[in-house]
Amino acid sequence: IMRILPVAGGPVRQVKSTLTVEDMQIPKNWWVMPSIYVTHENDPVTKIDGDNSHMDLVEGFKPQRWLDEKTRPKEYMPWGASYRFCAGHILAMAEMKTFLAVFCREVKGFDLVNVDNHDKIKWKFSAICTPKDGVLISIK
Repeated sequence: IMRILPVAGGPVRQVKSTLTVEDMQIPKNWWVMPSIYVTHENDPVTKIDGDNSHMDLVEGFKPQRWLDEKTRPKEYMPWGASYRFCAGHILAMAEMKTFLAVFCREVKGFDLVNVDNHDKIKWKFSAICTPKDGVLISIK
């Protein structure tokens, strides 16, 4: 899910020299923030027949795509890469695993309230992705 709904918008970098991307000029010393979501959405290696199903929460769940040499390890970048790898990666993973363990142990089940189709949820993409209008859940 981090590939489809990343927690952060992307890494922030300062441009070392003026460059042009798709007819848009980015001046030297400007700050840029590449989008993890857009990078994965437009990835020619994992994109499936141009129908965007690789970004669907249900249809896009194909873990075998990451077994191919072309997709390891650089194609999936929720934590960054190389010397800019996220320093908080281990803590974040521990927190997520702890939350999931406690949640699964304590909660019998949950449902989205008044949501017939998860595709109808509108997302607000920014530094942290959140449902645009919030989402109510019912916990059992």
